[in-house]
Amino acid sequence: MTHINSPGPLEGLRVVDLSTSLGTYTGRLLADLGADVIRVEPKGGAPERSRPPLTDDGTSLPFAFTEAGKRSIVLDGNEIGACSEQLESLLETAQILLTSEGPSSLRRRGLHPLDVTHRHPQLIHVCISPFGLSGPWADRPATDLTLLAAGGLLALAGDPALPPVRAWGNQTSVIAGVHAATAALMAVLVLEETSQGQIVDVSVQEAVAHSLENAVQYVDLEKTVRHRVGSGPVEAGTGLFPCSDGWIYLVGGLGGLPLAWESITTWLVDSGLHEAAQLHDPRWHDRSWRRSGEAVRTFRGLFERFAAGRTKQALYEDGQRRGISIAPVSTPDDLLTSPQLLERNFFLALPVNGRTLPFPGSPYRFDGMTVAPGAPPAQPGADTQAVLETLPAARTAAENKE
Repeated sequence: MTHINSPGPLEGLRVVDLSTSLGTYTGRLLADLGADVIRVEPKGGAPERSRPPLTDDGTSLPFAFTEAGKRSIVLDGNEIGACSEQLESLLETAQILLTSEGPSSLRRRGLHPLDVTHRHPQLIHVCISPFGLSGPWADRPATDLTLLAAGGLLALAGDPALPPVRAWGNQTSVIAGVHAATAALMAVLVLEETSQGQIVDVSVQEAVAHSLENAVQYVDLEKTVRHRVGSGPVEAGTGLFPCSDGWIYLVGGLGGLPLAWESITTWLVDSGLHEAAQLHDPRWHDRSWRRSGEAVRTFRGLFERFAAGRTKQALYEDGQRRGISIAPVSTPDDLLTSPQLLERNFFLALPVNGRTLPFPGSPYRFDGMTVAPGAPPAQPGADTQAVLETLPAARTAAENKE
């Protein structure tokens, strides 16, 4: 498990985080890379601090995850906006501002990106909002559920005979966060070359739609529009199958063509399941037959009998040796004990309210640098004095006193 003690590639970059839960993951990703991310909270702390699930002492685990590596400050005023001298002074020292509201809400607070970048031309204003800064839906309110629907992902989730099913967690904020962080880094490259900031307009709806590349491939490869299919397979040889200690996922067809079909059949027959020899029949190479209800039931019955006495790890290793596309369905416990993830120090040991807890780390590495948050999540306003003392306004006041 990784313990954090070295700088990251964005060391020296300051980010002011005024976002809601829709944008906080962006700040976490930048903090992982070494940026000085300053979360501006209201008095009493951000509302996300009470978001479940909670530890026994009331600590929000999602908040601890998104806020690790950030500093926390509380500024004067009930609603932070352009009228705040402290915020304006802070923005003078920053390269990136993160917000996650619609344009009208930002305009009321004096934080519309056109106004902010006019006052601070060196600033990159990353604006995450449900539907972007323009268009008839720009100020439409939204939730994780409605954004999953608007972006198209919800149409692919669940049983076709039932209403769509929402994916667990705030997936839209994660999807938008990755897109926003990537766009912010591109804007930083421009800033380094031109010394000019810019507006980065991130639509969560469009980010969700952009993440559906697999659905687009169905149109390209199979000339069909993908629909939700539930947990059951629509083609023999492909889908989730139970085994002795959980589940595996098997891919026996791709793009309408059988994939390693003979290897799968030989695997079953070699195991002593002689009835599986029927899968050698040429009709199993016909897509329309493999997609028939009879074919799906026949294959499932054979493979479930075969897998019932085997663990998912044994099935995975044996299948991989045979060139078969098969993978275990990992549980959280499986991931925490994964030899691969442990060898790569994927999990971070972060102190949270006196306890050290494991958190997922970043999936990328840099030579000679640690990509991880530099500190545990801060208490509300814990860094206010330290940050304010470094601002131009504070230095001017100190000089005047002298």
